[in-house]
Amino acid sequence: MSGAFSATTIDQLARQLKEPSWLTERRRRALARHAELPWPHPSDDIWRRTDVSLLDPSKGFTLAQPGLVQGIPLSEQQLAGFTQPLGNEQLLVRANGSWLAGGGSSGEVRVQELTQAAQAQAEPIRRLLEADGFSEAEQKLASLNDAFHHDDVAVQVPAGVRAIEPIRLVHLSSLNPPEALFPLTVITVGAGGSLTLIDEYVSVSAQGEAPHLIHGRIEIVLEPEASLHYVRLQRWDRQAREFSLQRATLGRGATLTMANINLGAALSKAHLVTKLAGEGASTRLYGFVFGHDAQHIDQHTLQDHQAPRTTSDLQFKAALQDHSRMIYTGLIRIAPAAVRTEAFQANHNLMLSSTAKAETIPMLEILADDVQCKHGASIGPIDDEQLFYLMSRGIAREPAQRLVGMGFIEPIIQQVPFEPLQQRLREEIEGGLHA
Repeated sequence: MSGAFSATTIDQLARQLKEPSWLTERRRRALARHAELPWPHPSDDIWRRTDVSLLDPSKGFTLAQPGLVQGIPLSEQQLAGFTQPLGNEQLLVRANGSWLAGGGSSGEVRVQELTQAAQAQAEPIRRLLEADGFSEAEQKLASLNDAFHHDDVAVQVPAGVRAIEPIRLVHLSSLNPPEALFPLTVITVGAGGSLTLIDEYVSVSAQGEAPHLIHGRIEIVLEPEASLHYVRLQRWDRQAREFSLQRATLGRGATLTMANINLGAALSKAHLVTKLAGEGASTRLYGFVFGHDAQHIDQHTLQDHQAPRTTSDLQFKAALQDHSRMIYTGLIRIAPAAVRTEAFQANHNLMLSSTAKAETIPMLEILADDVQCKHGASIGPIDDEQLFYLMSRGIAREPAQRLVGMGFIEPIIQQVPFEPLQQRLREEIEGGLHA
C-alpha cells in the first residue's frame, strides 16, 4: 500500500479517535491480511464485470480527514434541509464524521461513536467485527475498511426495547478529490427488541472532477425474536466510486425487512449478505437502482440459509436510462441443516433508453431436502400495451412513459417506512427521468 495507507496512518487514526488498543491492533492485522490476499480474479463470475482496480485506494487516493465539519460549505437552506426532521422521526446528522445534530441516544436506543461503544462494551463489538464468513475476494476489499475506518457509528437497541418512532441517521460527506472515505456502521438489536432505521449517505459540495472513493461496511446483528426495518439510501455524487459490504445476521425467530436504494455514484459495487443463522428467522429484502448518465452499478446479493425453517424473499429492481449499466448476481445458498426453508428471488430491469444495459445472473446452491426455492428475472423496455392503455385515455406519450416508470418503482418506494421520505424520493426520481 502507498504511504497514505500504511501502519503510520493507522497510528494517526488511533490517536485521533482515542480508540482502545485492541481496535488499533485489529486495524494492523487487517492491513497485513490485505497485503496477503490477491485482488479478485477476472474469472470470478461475481467480480469479472467490474474493474476492481478502480476501487484500489493505493492508486493515487489519500485518506479523508475526520472531524472537519467546517469543511462542508452548506447554505442556510441546505443546513435547514438536512438538520430539520421531515416528520415525526428522530433525526441524527453527521457531517464528515462528526455530529451535526443529535448523537448519543434516541430514547432508549443508543446511537454513538463506535469508539465509545467499543470502550463500554468491548467484547460484543469485537465479536461482531471479527465474525467470519466473507470470501477471500470480499476480504481483500473489506480489510481496507477494517484497517482505515474513521466515520464510525454504533446503533444499539437493548433487549426488550421496542422503539416506536423511526430513527433517521444522515451521513453528510464533502470529499475533495482524490480523497477516500471508510465509513463503518454497526447496528445491533437485542432479544425481543425492535427498531425502524433509515440510514442515508449523501455527498455535499464535492470539489473538482477527479474521482473520490468510498469503502463502506454495515454490520447488522439481530438477536432472538428481534425485529428491524432498515433502509439504506445512497446519494453519492457523480465523481464517487463506491464499494459497500453490508451483512445482516439473524438469530432465532428474528425478522428483518431491508430496502437498499441506490441513486448515486459513477461506479458502485455492493455486496449484500443476509445470514439466517437461527431457526425460524425470516427476511424480506428490497432493492432499487436508478441508473443514469454513464453509471456502472454492480450488485451482488447472498441469501444464506443456515438454520431450519428460515424464509427469505428478495425483490430487486433497476430503472436504467442514458448509458448506465447494471449487473446483478444473486445467490440463494441453503446449508444441509436448513431444512423446511423457503427462499425466493426476483430481479427486474426496466430499460428507459436503447443505450442502457443490464445483466442478471441468478444462482442456487441447495444442499438440503424439503425446501422451496424460486428465482426469476426480466430485462425489457416499457411495455407497449401499458403505454397504449394510458395514451388511449388521453395521456400524451411522455407523461405516460413517466407514469409507467414510476409505477415500476412504486412497490420499492413503499418499503420505506416513513411517508415524508417516500414523497421526497418520488419527486427526486421522477425529476430525473428523461422519458
